[in-house]
Formats: sequence, C-alpha cells, structure tokens
Amino acid sequence: MHAFRPARAVVLALLSGSLAAMAPALVQARPDDRFSAPHDAPVGPVAAFPELLRQAEAGEAGAQFQVGLAYQLGLGVARDLPAARQWFERAAAQQHSRALTGLGFMRLIGQGGPQDLPGAEQALRQAGERGEATAWANLAELILEYRPAEKAQAIAVLERAIAAGAVNARYRLGRVLVEGRVVDADEARGIALLNEAADQGNPPAQSYLAGLILEGNAAAGTPERGLDLARQAGKAGLAEGLNQLGLYHLHGIATPRDAAQAATLFRQAGELGNSTGWLNLAEMHETGQLGQPDEAEARRLAIRAADEGDLRGADMAGRMLFRGVGGPRDPFAARPYLEQAAEAGFANAQNYLAMILFNGLAGPVEPAVAMYWWEKAVAQDHPAATNNFATYLATGQGGRAADPARARALITRQAGKDYGPAQFRLALWLEQGWGGIAKDLPAAIGWFRRAAENGHAAGAFKYAGYLEAGEGIAADPSAARHWYAIASGRGNADAQFQMARILFNGDGVPADPAAADGWLRRAARQGYPHALLVLGEQYARGEGRAADPAMAWAHLRLAEEIGMAEAGGGRRFIEARLVPAERARAIALLQQLAGDIRREREDE
Repeated sequence: MHAFRPARAVVLALLSGSLAAMAPALVQARPDDRFSAPHDAPVGPVAAFPELLRQAEAGEAGAQFQVGLAYQLGLGVARDLPAARQWFERAAAQQHSRALTGLGFMRLIGQGGPQDLPGAEQALRQAGERGEATAWANLAELILEYRPAEKAQAIAVLERAIAAGAVNARYRLGRVLVEGRVVDADEARGIALLNEAADQGNPPAQSYLAGLILEGNAAAGTPERGLDLARQAGKAGLAEGLNQLGLYHLHGIATPRDAAQAATLFRQAGELGNSTGWLNLAEMHETGQLGQPDEAEARRLAIRAADEGDLRGADMAGRMLFRGVGGPRDPFAARPYLEQAAEAGFANAQNYLAMILFNGLAGPVEPAVAMYWWEKAVAQDHPAATNNFATYLATGQGGRAADPARARALITRQAGKDYGPAQFRLALWLEQGWGGIAKDLPAAIGWFRRAAENGHAAGAFKYAGYLEAGEGIAADPSAARHWYAIASGRGNADAQFQMARILFNGDGVPADPAAADGWLRRAARQGYPHALLVLGEQYARGEGRAADPAMAWAHLRLAEEIGMAEAGGGRRFIEARLVPAERARAIALLQQLAGDIRREREDE
C-alpha cells in the first residue's frame, strides 16, 4: 500500500455575478494546503470592470476590494498580483474586512510582493476581529509555521476560526489532532472535524480522510466512504484527490481493480502538480502492472517525481541511476537524488550513498562520511547497510577504530534474520577464524548452505565446493552439481566456470560440450579470468572451435589485464606471430570483449 501524502492544492471559490461569468472553472495549485484560500464565500453581483475601476479610484473600499480580487484571480482582466495587492492595501486602509483577509494572505505567502509576516499577522488579526473566519485560520497557520513554540496560541486561534465557521480550519485542526505532532493526539475529535469539513465540500479534508481509510483506519470510515471522498476531491480538481482515487482503483478497494484507470488518474495528478502521481506511475511501470515492465519509463518518471520534490521519487531515481536500472549506470547523476533521500531518512538511499562515497564513484573517496551514512541506515536495521558497515568496522576502516565484537554482533543478528549476504559474511569469518571468532568449518558450511537457500549466489558456490570436495561435510557430487547450477543461474562466475568443467568432462553427468561452452562464455562475459584463459587457449589450439589467433590473443590479453599473469606467456607467443592485419583485428576484438564484460548479479 502506498503511503499517502498531504494534499497539494487549494480550490479557490469563484465569484458570482458579472465577474464570475467571465471566469473559467479555476483550480489554483499551491505548494501545500496549510493556508486557506482567502475568499471562500462568493461575493455579490458587481458592475462591469471599467465602472468598478472608476468607483475604486474614487475611493470606494468595496470596489477597491473587488478590483483587487479581479486582478488576483484574473477575472475579466489579465492576472496582475502586484496590482491586486495594491488594491487590497487601499481597501484594507479603510478597514474593509475582506480586503484585510486577502492582503494578509498575500503578505503571508509572498504573493504580489515580498513576504511580510508582521504585516500579514496585523491584517489577519484585524480581519478576524471583523468576523472573517478564514483570517483566523491563516493566522493559526502562520503561528504554527513560523513560531512553533507558540503552538498553544495557534490551536486557540484555530478553535476561534472553527467557531467563526472556517471550514478549512476544521480540516487543519482535524489533521493536527489525528497526527498528534503539535498537540496530543485526539483521533476521535480529529476525524469528526475532518468529516465535518469533508461534508461541507472541503477537498483537502475529503482527500485526507480517503487516505486514512486507504491506510486501514477503520475509524475514518468504510472503504466505500473513502472511494466516494476521493472521487469528490478528484472531481473538484484536487491533485491529491486524483492520486488517492488512483490508489483505490490500483488496489481494487471498494471498486474493481483497474490498473489502466489508476495510471490515468496518477498522470492527471502529476500534471496538476502532485509529484507522487508521477512516482506511483513510475512504480507501476517498473513492476509491470500495465503489462510488461518498462524500466526506462519508470526511471524517467521517478526522475520527474524527484525533480518536482517527491522524496520517495528521489529514493527511487537514485537507486535506478546507481544500479543502472532502465538505463546506463550513472553514480554522478544518482548522487544528488540519494543525498536528498538520505537526508530525509530513507535507509536504502543512505546505503547506496555510502557505497558511492566509500568507493569514490562520483567524486573523491570519503570513507568517513560513508561510514556515517551506513551507521544511519544500521540504526534502521537496513540489512545491506549493516553488512557493509560491519565489514569495514571489523577491520577499522572509514576512520573508525576496529571493533570486531560489534561487527560480529551486527552480522550475526542479520544472519539470524535469514539475510543471505550476512549469512555468507558470517560463514567466511567462521571459515577463516577471523577477528577473534574461533575457526569452525562445520558451522561455516552450515551458514554457506543457509545463504545458498536464501538465494545468495556466492554462498551456493561455496557450499557446492565443500560438497564436491567432501571437506567438513560428507561428499555429495550430485548435490554439489545442483548447487553449482543454482549459483550459475544466479550469475556467479566461479560456479559458471565449474559447470563448464563438469559438462566438458562429463563429471557424473553425460558430457555436453555445447552446454559447457555456454557456461564458459557466460563466465568470460563477466570478466572471469580463468574462463578467458581457457577460451584463449581453445582459440589458439582450435579446440572445440575454429582456430583464431586474433581471438585467442584478445582473450588471453584480457585475462592478463584482469590479473592472470599465466596468460601472458601464451599471449606473447601468439603476438609474435600475428601479421599486421591480424594484430589490428585482435586489438579491436579486445576492445569489444572488454566493453561486453558485465556482472550478471551483484550480491549485496
């Protein structure tokens, strides 16, 4: 289930009368839903704009207010926020209550001029004292946002706004009471206030309640009520309402599951400024909920969500860029997204960011900072980060004093939770008698097996090796071949090379040179030096394939570059006999082989 996020738009009520007739059905997108639109109630009929302007210039406060409103909303004239603010100031100087409300709002959010919090508070208090409920609601939000130490006063002002009839104040206090972040939680009253606001047509309240119901809060209402509320908020043009409605369709809650309709709603939400709509759509593409997975489109949408401020989008975009999902691996592009998500507390991003910093993948090597981020993720019990942090802590890297006792405790805890990479790490330590751990080969083999059973490719390879050798465990060639095959299928190059050996030689199975060659080539494509060496020798001798000195030289040279010194003798022997055309082809083949090398799977 997707966690919902606060509503991100405010619906501005339209004017009635002659100005209203000129207006489209307007939805004014705002960065958040904290501050109330200043003119919830429609104004009465007004004269045509030129006459209205003449009256305003003659000093009529009501006309000055309506001219300001026309400029603010672009009703009958081009939208001009500085002009709107000036006309509100002129009407407010005559203590016009609506003008004071509008002026306070514009000063509060910096609309039509610089933000002016003292001036906003003064105008909003004056408007509130003259019966403007919305002014009290915005004054309460001003205090909560900019003077949080005065939260008791803010809540008192919200209560005053509710008493004066401010619908959005019911929504805001309802949220405060449900979330319990500003005052002690009072879910019952909070939900009651939210329902009052929703029933009075407040789209943010409708969307918020729909989200509570999505999260399984039975006190907020039934799934059918949630679906209806999401529809109302979406119909009003609230981006978050459309996003919530998409979730109801995606998960089939109180309505048949309809992934296509969900995607349409998520896209509409995104186009109205709700970045989570893009993120939800990205997740649908990555997981194939619209048919075949489309990782490239998922990556594009995750980046868009992140660029529009969605922190979950930053987490997803950073992961996809770092791991090369949906496009080339790009640690440099991933880093700023991972930094945003890491700062926001996303453990997965903290782990990937630490990997970039520790290995210098997108700038200088910063092991101490990497360890800082790994430890942040460890505090959230992130398995991969714990494995990484403990590995380097054990030997005193990253500016930390070696602490093998803590490292063992961390690894052992994750191993006990069936996390394969930690089980593999613990097995290695037991196998080697590392860091004060007594060498215990049977225990090590047991952990290698558990890692293998949990999908760890290297664990499966190690376990297969002990089964084949009969060391520390009874020999079982058939079981060894089984685990070599498992590890090979999961991309372990060591195991792929062993499968090639078994199938070439017919060790316990019928010889199958074609299948053996397939495994050998897969290992070579991962840069496994032994596989490159064998292929190079086979091309040199024409064994199992046509002799090809240039191809032999390319494989042997690559094996030598990766670290297999023994490939050098054969490479030099062939090199001395290559004619210029063969030498040029050999170099081209070497470049092609090097470019094709990849890792099929990385164990964390």
